[in-house]
Amino acid sequence: MDHSQKLENISSTIKAEFGTLNLSQLNWKANPNAWSIGQCIDHIIVSNEQYFPAFEKVVTGKYKMTFWEKNNPLTSYTGKQMIKTLGPVVVKKFQSPKLFLPSQSSIKQSIIDNFIEHQNKLIKYFNSMSENKFEKTIITSPVAGLLTLKLSDVMAIITVHEERHLAQMKRVKSQLTE
Repeated sequence: MDHSQKLENISSTIKAEFGTLNLSQLNWKANPNAWSIGQCIDHIIVSNEQYFPAFEKVVTGKYKMTFWEKNNPLTSYTGKQMIKTLGPVVVKKFQSPKLFLPSQSSIKQSIIDNFIEHQNKLIKYFNSMSENKFEKTIITSPVAGLLTLKLSDVMAIITVHEERHLAQMKRVKSQLTE
């Protein structure tokens, strides 16, 4: 299954699993330090959107790789490690970079529709970037200027990261008390 299909499945699951939750259920937290379902969804949107400027340049033909992106010897290793560690099987909990943190205020009911709209845009990018002409494209991580990643790895990272948080949201939902 390709990344676009996985993203479509995640969208369907989020709509089916969480689309009928009320505002307090979307914002319920197991403890003050945990994220609510709404915050998990917001985090996915915020994280993914950090890549959108680079994606836009790639699909419009305006992207030019820097010297570092072309020559960083750790690019392949970094991507493989991130795919493994950010995936749905939680080996270790991570502190999300500040850039990727969700809103700390109450998440609005519209978060589900916002997510579906966001996913549709992301899927469009993924479909455009799946062409062979982009297979050697490398971009810089929005988190750290020294981190470079193959575009194909970024797509895998985003997909497994969404799967990770979908599993987290399901755990939160199972703890909800009506």
